[in-house]
Amino acid sequence: MADRDWDSPDALVLINVLEKMRARDGLTLARLQDGRNGVSAPLLGLAATRRYATVHNVELGPAALEVVGQCVRFTMSGTDQIVADAILALGLFADVYSQHGLDSRVVQALSADSLGRRRNALLVHWRRLHESMGHSPGEPPSDRALRGTTEREVLRELARQLIRREVYSVGSKSVVMPTPGENTANSTPALPKGKVIVVGGAVMDATFRTKNLPARETSSEAYGFDLSPGGKGLTQAVAAARLGLDVSLIAAVADDRFGQEIIHYLRDEGVDTSLIKIVHEARTPFTGVIEMELGDSIAVNWRNQMEVRLDVRDVDQRSHELTNCDAVLVTFEIPRETVQHTLALVHGEDDNRPLMIVTPGQPYPDEGISRHSLTQIDYLVAHAWELGRYAPAGQERFDPDPVARNMLAYGVETLCMLVNGGCTIYSESAHEAFSVPTFPSIYKESSAARDAFCAALAAKLIDNDRVFSEQAAFWAAAAMSCATADFPLSNSMPDRKRIEALLSRSRFTVKAAPVVPEPDPQY
Repeated sequence: MADRDWDSPDALVLINVLEKMRARDGLTLARLQDGRNGVSAPLLGLAATRRYATVHNVELGPAALEVVGQCVRFTMSGTDQIVADAILALGLFADVYSQHGLDSRVVQALSADSLGRRRNALLVHWRRLHESMGHSPGEPPSDRALRGTTEREVLRELARQLIRREVYSVGSKSVVMPTPGENTANSTPALPKGKVIVVGGAVMDATFRTKNLPARETSSEAYGFDLSPGGKGLTQAVAAARLGLDVSLIAAVADDRFGQEIIHYLRDEGVDTSLIKIVHEARTPFTGVIEMELGDSIAVNWRNQMEVRLDVRDVDQRSHELTNCDAVLVTFEIPRETVQHTLALVHGEDDNRPLMIVTPGQPYPDEGISRHSLTQIDYLVAHAWELGRYAPAGQERFDPDPVARNMLAYGVETLCMLVNGGCTIYSESAHEAFSVPTFPSIYKESSAARDAFCAALAAKLIDNDRVFSEQAAFWAAAAMSCATADFPLSNSMPDRKRIEALLSRSRFTVKAAPVVPEPDPQY
């Protein structure tokens, strides 16, 4: 979008709203919810606000306050952050200021119900505030320059970021807000709960958000940081719970303070933790993630499998639960022998055995699982690059289509190959492959998006009495798209309402791809 578009009528309206809201006690929840003057209506009407309200099941006022706060925290920097926080009385950095020794009276003055008092505290403590936030202070403006120039430019930048989130968050256009008085609890018929068990990893993610990666032997400043529970197993369990399934996680978790945080998080999300293996006197595995503005990321895993690991014996101890559920989701975060044993255990039951949905990321570095284990997978949900070792012999360049045919020849029932937010389905039970389109979003597909796909696929298969169809794949792809479009939110795993809202506005249909030739017998 060209720079001049930031001064569009919509942006100018937002600047005017923010200028009015900074007066008196600032941008408070009470003023946002005050419907008498309608000043806050443009903020409440933002699609980004409506999306946040829908995803988090909150009213528009708290949603607007959170969206503004996220823009100040994560997309503004330096002086802009500090000034926006003070003149709007947001109080976002009060803890930071206190930790760096600012007097409590100064911190309170920055959130006072008088704009003049907030301005005075900002100017008097300009240097200390910047140093607390790790920014170079520069010379403070005069009171006149602050009022006439600096504040105007800061609010213009904030309006720009709000418009940026509005325009680029394509998924926000799919949000359907309930009409006043609508009983959303009764709007969708209740579905019977399915029982799902996830076997995978539960770690802590240390996520640094940055605009640029530093060169070797240099460093760069991150504009955001988060320490939170993660791991594919944990995320798939949370995603399934959001879809109303009865979910248990089988994972190994240390008993240190981070492990306790993981357990509390899972319980808060409605995931049963009774099958988790607690490892005493061990350290929680960590993943270091460097995340870019549009969601693409790189990561370094420290699995600590010498201390924290799920063994074959641990699976045997939970065999009754594993063989008496509707679906088992397995990730390659656990040792290869444990994955293979889990597949054999579940697949050894009768025709009513649980469905097996497997995620092969990250692939094992030395070799894959055995060909016999591949025959025990009902649904393999993979990125193309994860399947490189299964390419036909002599293939000079990587071509995912022959690889997919090989996977079916090895015995995988259905391969869901994820590509750029959409997926292509190869299945032994169908006569032709078909592609499910992506729902456009400026954000890049994250690893969590696949976790949403796996959980949604399990949910739809359970809903449909295990019958797989193009519509089931489309629904799972929509869940993945919701997780991608909602990437800036701290909670991007969608519920059923969020998925249905996206589908209700979709212009896509599922179309069959050309018939896939039979695999070459030599492979």
